[in-house]
Amino acid sequence: MNMKPIATISLSLLIIAFTFTAPLFDTSIYSLNGHPTQWMSFMPSSPFRSMGLTLISSPFIHLNFEHLLVNLFFLIPIGMMIERKKSKFYLASLFLIVHLQVLLFLVLIDTFYPFQTKSFLGCSHIVIGLYSFWFLKNKRYGSLLIAVIILIAGLWQTQSPLTILAHGLGLLGGLLILFFERLTRVNSIKSSN
Repeated sequence: MNMKPIATISLSLLIIAFTFTAPLFDTSIYSLNGHPTQWMSFMPSSPFRSMGLTLISSPFIHLNFEHLLVNLFFLIPIGMMIERKKSKFYLASLFLIVHLQVLLFLVLIDTFYPFQTKSFLGCSHIVIGLYSFWFLKNKRYGSLLIAVIILIAGLWQTQSPLTILAHGLGLLGGLLILFFERLTRVNSIKSSN
């Protein structure tokens, strides 16, 4: 059992570092104008803009201190739970898989229903995915309410439809990971018999 939440701490420190150093790049660096929260955010209509950097940078950069604080408030506990029960690699893999799933779904949806150059950033979609995956995996259905509260808070704050959709897709991403994990386990049991 891993007692030191190295991945949780590392992810949190990366998020803090990206968010606080972003204003340093508020210039015309590499012919990009504007604040990094604009050019480092993910845009479904142009997923490879900024040389594909937005695929990686978008969950680590946040709009402001409040946005950062709320996401870390929810990320740290679930990250520590997953990491202590499984491993740092398991948590890092889940973080990346949920993120990439949401981006893929957003690109597919934008193909049929364009978001009209809107973009999003932050890790709340990943946090919701981690909560939905972990609490359903451990049959703690009441605790899934945390993910639903985050979704409702987004509606209450009148976040953009793209952000709300990303949150919903995060929840779906967590469910899909659980489904495929169980499917893999069932197939491995059948093949060993």
